Amino acid sequence: MEFPKITVIVPVYNVAAYIERCAVSLFQQTLDSLEILFVDDCSPDNSVEIIKDTLKKYPNRNLLTRIIRMASNSGLAAVRRQGVIEATGQYIIHCDGDDWVDLDLYERLYDTAVEKGADIVVCDEIHECYDGSHLQKVGLLPEHCKDVIKNWYKATLGMFCHNKLVKRSLYTEHAILPWVGLNMWEDNGLLARLFYYGDKLAQVHDSYYHYNRTNINAMTSGYGIKQVEQMISIAEHLTEFFESRPDTKDFDKTVKAFQFLARINFVVDSFANLRRYNNTFKGSETIIHELDLNAFSAKGRFRFRMVKYHLGWLFVLMFKIKKFLYR
Repeated sequence: MEFPKITVIVPVYNVAAYIERCAVSLFQQTLDSLEILFVDDCSPDNSVEIIKDTLKKYPNRNLLTRIIRMASNSGLAAVRRQGVIEATGQYIIHCDGDDWVDLDLYERLYDTAVEKGADIVVCDEIHECYDGSHLQKVGLLPEHCKDVIKNWYKATLGMFCHNKLVKRSLYTEHAILPWVGLNMWEDNGLLARLFYYGDKLAQVHDSYYHYNRTNINAMTSGYGIKQVEQMISIAEHLTEFFESRPDTKDFDKTVKAFQFLARINFVVDSFANLRRYNNTFKGSETIIHELDLNAFSAKGRFRFRMVKYHLGWLFVLMFKIKKFLYR
């Protein structure tokens, strides 16, 4: 049996306004040997019907396209997990249902992986915002995957599933799957482990993943304390993972970075949660002066600087005043 070259996993939940554009960009890919798995997380809208209607226009994609329905609404991590389990491609990549890709992207990624003998291939992305399209180019990466993680604390690479083609054997040979129930930072938890086991790393430029920043319903558009607690859990799992490796000392600073970047999200509008910040992952603050500022958004950098200079209490107070004035 000849396996597809790539499996693309597409979570489907409340994306009726966007899924046709996503599906068309997948069905029109220049790569023929492409398995497309739409994983329906019991979406309450008509996203699945739109996928089926769109697929009718591309009969050449019928054989390798499947719609998989979760038994119950299970969250993003469980959906990605099911997709990985069901995948048969030589390589795996993820595409969110509200995003889309350039038509030659997966062929470019696959050809580069084969040419370079790479376990992971990274592409650039374009952020599609209300004020236009913004290219987010990934800087020059090291030749080996593990070096990305060793130096991640000072040279941050966005740990997004959607712009990284990964050899499926990395998942299967090392039993790497998303941690079910942890839907915030689930890609951090997944990719940190994949990069640890990966060998050669390659990049593709001039063909892009289009990241839709206008969907206000997307999980990454906002979060509360439950999501912060999930980040903490991901950091705990990663701490356990790296501390159990034989070369654990090589990753000590990166582990501290994951811990600190999770805990700082407790610093928002509550002094009770500020105390949680102070009591979580004690010692991880030692990495503050070595952290890559690119790990933070523009707003996040302001909070980081406040915390760095022991002014977290003032940030919380300012946040409270702002909420009071604009309530």
